Amino acid sequence: MSAILETYESFLSISMQIGLKTYSIGRVVLQEPVLEIPERQAVTEYAMSIENTYDWLFTLLALFTCIGAYLIFKFFARRIKIQRSVLQRKVEMRTSEISKQKEELQKQSEELKNAYEEIQMKNMAIEEAFEHLSNSYAKLSDLNREKDGMMSIVAHDLRTPLNNIEGLIHLLTLDGNLNDDQKEYITTIRAVVKRGNEMIRDLLDINQAKKVKPELKITEFSIDQFIKSWKINFDKPLSNKEQKLHISGNYESILVKTDMGILSRIMDNLMSNAMKFSEKGKNIYLDINPINDNLQIILRDEGPGISEADQLKMFKPFVRLSARPTDGEHSNGLGLSIIKSLSQQLGGNVEVQSTLGEGTAFQILIPVLINTPAEKVLD
Repeated sequence: MSAILETYESFLSISMQIGLKTYSIGRVVLQEPVLEIPERQAVTEYAMSIENTYDWLFTLLALFTCIGAYLIFKFFARRIKIQRSVLQRKVEMRTSEISKQKEELQKQSEELKNAYEEIQMKNMAIEEAFEHLSNSYAKLSDLNREKDGMMSIVAHDLRTPLNNIEGLIHLLTLDGNLNDDQKEYITTIRAVVKRGNEMIRDLLDINQAKKVKPELKITEFSIDQFIKSWKINFDKPLSNKEQKLHISGNYESILVKTDMGILSRIMDNLMSNAMKFSEKGKNIYLDINPINDNLQIILRDEGPGISEADQLKMFKPFVRLSARPTDGEHSNGLGLSIIKSLSQQLGGNVEVQSTLGEGTAFQILIPVLINTPAEKVLD
């Protein structure tokens, strides 16, 4: 309290000095002294009143502080309550979502479990079927080997009597005392023997074509000499049907390396089909040309053509097409199948172009080692 009084007295002294100076300077304006010096008792009373005023102020300040703190506390408490409520709703929503996801996962897990069990059952069935197929394949392989062996034996056994019949017929023809009926019988027997030999040869060709690695007899020969020798076999059949073969191409000076026997069988079947399904007096065109390291053979006839439906199945064995031989010739349905199989053995392929009523063209493309005579000398 004493410190407050001393401070107040200092304040009054300084104020009075300032008032006197102001009075002396502006006497015209101020006619009386600025302040009168109070007595000590008045100063003491004044200090007491200020102290009481400060007490009330501090009391009010403390009260307002408490009220403010309470209001702030209530504000933050309400805010926390709201946030807690929002957070609780979010937790409940998230919990609900998790529960639904859990149910879906459980459902998917159950489905996967059922699918796994079903897959296991199918795998067991597949394993059983595979084992059955393996056993069946082994049995079929054995049967196929037995069939191949049996076919070779049957072919040999069938050829022997046919050759004997051919020999006996030849002996009969040596006797000049045969009448016309006997000669006709001999001609018929020869045709039957020839047909039987052709059938045996076709069956052996089909059987040979099924081998994974057929044995090829590669030789070097002239295409020109090959075609001349091959054509002789068809001079008489062509004459009998009044048909004519036209040969063209740039092949006269070409030497090739391939299996001559298989190439001859391909040419035989192509020519036989062309003659068989063409009317009398029609033309057959054979075109042979080298293309890079391939030999291209195109044989075209003027027959009835092959329908699109027949073209889808024409290379299958024992399949007879809608077209029929024009002069009662025999057809076993193996010719085209043999052509494709033998071409594949030589590493080649077969393509066909045909239009009904306009004829058919077969193209054989065989990869061969082609040399000219000059190149052969260099080798």
